[in-house]
Parts: sequence; structure tokens; C-alpha cells
Amino acid sequence: MASETDTIYALATPPGKSAIAVIRISGDKASDVPGAFGAICPEPGHFSLQTLVDATGAVIDQVLLLFMAAPHSSTGEEVVEIHCHGGVAVTQTLLGSLSSLAGLRPAVAGEFTHRMFHNGKIDLLGVESLADIIDADTGRQLAQAWSQMCGMLRDPVTRWRQAIIKIAAELEAVIDFPDEEIPASVLASIEEGVNVLIADISVCLDDNRAGERVRDGVQVTLLGPVNAGKSTLLNRIANRPVAIVSGEAGTTRDLVLVSLDVGGVPVTLIDTAGIRQNAGTVETEGISRALAAASEADYTIIVVDGSRDNWQQDYATLAESTGGEHFLVVNKTDRGITGTPPDNALLMSLADDRGFDGFLDQFSARIVEVNTAQNSAIITRARHRQALEATLHGLEEGLKGNIERAPELVAEEFRSAANALGRITGEIDAEDLLDAIFSSFCIGK
Repeated sequence: MASETDTIYALATPPGKSAIAVIRISGDKASDVPGAFGAICPEPGHFSLQTLVDATGAVIDQVLLLFMAAPHSSTGEEVVEIHCHGGVAVTQTLLGSLSSLAGLRPAVAGEFTHRMFHNGKIDLLGVESLADIIDADTGRQLAQAWSQMCGMLRDPVTRWRQAIIKIAAELEAVIDFPDEEIPASVLASIEEGVNVLIADISVCLDDNRAGERVRDGVQVTLLGPVNAGKSTLLNRIANRPVAIVSGEAGTTRDLVLVSLDVGGVPVTLIDTAGIRQNAGTVETEGISRALAAASEADYTIIVVDGSRDNWQQDYATLAESTGGEHFLVVNKTDRGITGTPPDNALLMSLADDRGFDGFLDQFSARIVEVNTAQNSAIITRARHRQALEATLHGLEEGLKGNIERAPELVAEEFRSAANALGRITGEIDAEDLLDAIFSSFCIGK
């Protein structure tokens, strides 16, 4: 990231033709920019309709100018926004003129948000939430991102950290007076407080990774023997002919991916090569990819032909290949079923759509269920989970320690736990995360 004392500018709306474009300027020289175009900087917090001209006096555009004085702006600095017509010539002329002004430079990706963070306008969770709001493809993702922005994780994390710091302060008092016996009431208070924290954080972690799956999506793999009906089921779920369907065994040889929105949850549904013995070289590679996809999936739908002998053995073998949860679809029931299906089987005949509506209901219910956070705190990223796990470990290790004999060691465990929580909001060691996070933002954000 370049110098934070520079005044920066960027096009904050997508490039190309549009009705309106917005150019943002942030920094100490922002209020001087309107004057460079023959205009007057508006009063703070007010819009002003003005005509901007170039160095020769030629009109560039009639625009709305907005000025926000520091620290009462999004970045905490002086901010000027130029709301102009969104033609290519207009925006390029204005950006070119800005580049010629002394003390101004183009912003890099995420630099406006970076300044928001460093000027205390937003914490690290807020930065991540902002990125998730921009990247949201479904209503559920958007709702979760706004919940996170409004403190769904920040509030409990802040509360837990303050509680740990208070417990650590009690221990520090013990350390300051090593010759005095620790009152039983102090020991009981510390133990009770730590146990409450452990219980609360454990509940937060026991969420089936719901928030992460809403944000990142769910991967569902179709797995089964050749000609069991996987590709037909894929096409029915997608409601379009995505995969080739044929009576010839081994038609599907590579992974076929379909993106779906299931109850506001992004789902990647993967059709795979049919599993069978004595396959050719290319088909064998497809089978290998099928098994790998099943092992990595959040859910696997195992599809078997219920009219064939030994389908139960096929199911048992394939169930061992799944990495996450799975459910069984017994297809081709219109031809009769060999043997007795297990209680968890969904009976179906894709030839006449028998049982498909019931399958779709269960499929949707399972996807939405694993992505619905039931806790008061939402974990949306792996780093949040890792930090909470580190916090839990520190608290548990501290509780195992001997406070009376080695209070310093116990206090260190609690300090470690508090620091782990501080990393979630960016109060501790935020810098190593910032570049990676901000690089995902557009230039004007």
C-alpha cells in the first residue's frame, strides 16, 4: 500500500458507459480539487450543482459535487465526490485532469477501505463484511453479510475479550502479591468465569460451519454406478439439459458442474462418471475424479438402480467414499425394487417423475438446514474459526493450570486467549491480513 498521507482518487462506479459515474477523492487536498476545475467546494455534507472546466476553460461536464469534512467522512479524511455523467470521455477527461494535479495519485485496490480501517471507521470484521456485501450473489448471503456488519460476531467477541481481560487482571493482582494466599472466592470466581466463556465459545463453534457455507456455498456431488440415473437427476434438478443422457454405459466421463440457488444458498452440483469395474483408461480417470469430488463434497447424493441385483452392495461401497454427509436415492422403482431399501432411502422413478418432488423437498431442506446459523454469533471465515479455537484452547489450558503455584503461566494462557479474539476484529496483528483482504476490492473501494 502506498503512502497513507497522499490524496487519492478513483472511479467508484464500473468503467464504461452509464447514466451516472462517481469519482471519489480522499485526503488533505480533496477540498482543493473543485477549484482546479473552476468550481467551488461545497459546504460539508452538502451537494452542489456546478460546471467543471479544463485548463483552457472548455466545459467538461455539469456535475454534482459532495464534500465531507474530516473526520466526518467514510475514510475519516476530507472526501470529495464528483457525480458526473457516465460517458467514457467525461470520466477519462476528469481522471486525466486529476492525474495532473500535484499531490494526487490514483488509489490502489481497496485503499479507500484501508483508510477507513486505519482511521477507526471500521474494524477488520467490518472490512470483511463489506467485501461479502459486494460479492453476495444471493439474498441469504447478503443478509448474513449485513448481520456480520451489524455486529453478529463482533459483539460477542468483544464481550468475551473484555471478560478474559478482567479475569487476567484478577490474576495479575495475585501475581503482584505472591506471599499472600489466594482467597477461595477469587479462585471460584476465575473458574466460574472461564467455564462460562468456554461454554459460550463452544456453542458458537458447534454450528456445522453454517456461516462459512452460506458465504462460500455448498458442494453436492452425484455419485453412483453407471446408468443409475445421475445425469438424468442432475438435469431434473437444474431444470435444463446440462448433462448428456444415454443408455450407453460410461457416457459421463468428466465432472459436470451446475450452479444453483437453493433457498438463497449457493450450491455447486457436480455430476460424475459412473462407477464400474473394467473401465477404459479415460473412464478410469473420470471415476477417480468422481471419487475425489465425493470425498471433498459437503453432501453426496448416491444414486443406485433399485431394479438391479446387488445395488445394496454398490451403495455400501460408495458410502465409504463420501467425505461429508450423504443420502441415498433408489431410482428406477418403476421396474420394481430388488431387496428391501434402508429406511433412509428416497425411492424414485425419474422415468415418470415418481418421487421427484419429495426428493426435491428433502434436498432443499438439507441444504438450507446446514447453512442456517442457530447461534447468536456467526462464523463466516476460516480465520474466525481458527481464532475462536485458539481462544478455547487458551482458556482450557489456563483452567488446567495451577493458579496457586504458577499464576504467571495461567495468566499467559489467558492473555493468549484474549489476543486470539483481538485478531478477529483486528485489534491484534491486523497488518498481515490487510493486503490479502483489500486486494479483493475494486479500485474505487
